[in-house]
Amino acid sequence: MTGQQNDIVVHAEQIPGIPELLPINEVFKLKIGQKLFEVSGAVLNSDGPNFFTRFFTRHDKDVVLFADRSEDLFNVIYRHLQGYFPDVKNEVEYRSLLTDALYFRLPKLIRFLKESEYYFTNVGGVSFRMPKSLFRQEGNKQNYFELISGSFYKEIEKGVSDERFGSFLHLTSYVPRSAEFFQDLLSLLSGAELELSETKTEALIKECRYYRLSRLEQELVKAKTIYNPLTNGREICIALNNVFKNSVTIEELSSPCAVNQSSAANSCLGQVTRQNTITTNDTDSSGNDESEPPTKKAKPSAEKNEKQWNMIKYQRPYIDTVSHDLIFQLDYNQCKIIFNKKDKTVHVDLSKEAAELFERQFSDVLLKAPNIRIDLSEYKIKLRDSKNQLESHLIIPACVSICDLVVNGTKCANIFSLVNDSKCKERVLDCTDLKNLSCTHGLKLHLTKSMWKLGTNNGKCILIAVKAEAFSGTKEYCKMIDFL
Repeated sequence: MTGQQNDIVVHAEQIPGIPELLPINEVFKLKIGQKLFEVSGAVLNSDGPNFFTRFFTRHDKDVVLFADRSEDLFNVIYRHLQGYFPDVKNEVEYRSLLTDALYFRLPKLIRFLKESEYYFTNVGGVSFRMPKSLFRQEGNKQNYFELISGSFYKEIEKGVSDERFGSFLHLTSYVPRSAEFFQDLLSLLSGAELELSETKTEALIKECRYYRLSRLEQELVKAKTIYNPLTNGREICIALNNVFKNSVTIEELSSPCAVNQSSAANSCLGQVTRQNTITTNDTDSSGNDESEPPTKKAKPSAEKNEKQWNMIKYQRPYIDTVSHDLIFQLDYNQCKIIFNKKDKTVHVDLSKEAAELFERQFSDVLLKAPNIRIDLSEYKIKLRDSKNQLESHLIIPACVSICDLVVNGTKCANIFSLVNDSKCKERVLDCTDLKNLSCTHGLKLHLTKSMWKLGTNNGKCILIAVKAEAFSGTKEYCKMIDFL
């Protein structure tokens, strides 16, 4: 028996870095809860100085140290003192072990738990042990769990220095969210491919925002990049509500190939410039143009305008390495196109959520961009709704010359022929002067889905329609309603 003890002592002395706080060949008695432990000084020294080494340096070795703590949990701590790595199963065991590591002042165990390779949490009543390596990618690193644990550990360090061990142990381990959705997020982070419905994808995007998984959110967002041979550049199509506004920029087109795409848009730019300088002669001569669309008019020099043409660009954070021309989609039915028959102008009327979203996404970049300085408040007006309540609208000049347009379920190759029809006498808002609103003859289309580009020229902005589906009136709206 003595030979065995000598072997243990010799072995303990050979372990480097362990301070000899207690005699390594002595055995000390600890009563934890209702269980008695007999532990060698070498084992107690292995994570010292601690609660035990401080006690037995002041008391005789024959004194039994009693601590009213969990004996089951101390079995894990005892194995740690013997040199084994603790295998923490869940968030309850993690928090309990951390509590007792602080109580017994075990610096190595505290550090081991703090620097654990796992996050421990409970989502919707289900325990999760997640490898931190799943969150290593940029955009996912500063996630919900990292922020929560970071602030918690700062509190721990302060609590240890103040010798407080109970009042600050309130790690938020329970998350009142869907366990099913969270498991899907972990599967995606692990590289799995899941078949997700549109509804499920939207739900997971919301979960990503809650957990601050920004990169995964961008990977889930429905978007596509396409090559435009006319501009020799790439474009990105994405829903406007999924655009991250800090990644929106304005960049001047400099490619000579851009003239091919800009020719129709430049005619619209001419429209924006002319609408503020309409003269009596222009009005009188408008009758000669009733039979042809405005795009047939003489256009300003494409090359001259192209030098001034600025397009909104977008780069998805953590996904794209360069910016693309932005084509954004609006799925709101609070978007209308207003055609002015007299002055041959086209405007987009955005209201309610659509107007708020547009302003939220683009107001900063338009106002702060050098040499642009466009204030969207100049395009804002107040109109009364069906309940006679004042409602904010954004009225923005638009171009539909290059738009793939479907009206009332039918492809519309030339919308201007419909506008110039003698039967087109609908009373619409005259948007040529937003400070002096009136009505005029024209056509109003209610959009159900639409895709747009946003450009600026000479301090003005314009919306360029790329693709749109619309209906023109109440009867056409009723045709869109399906039976249950």
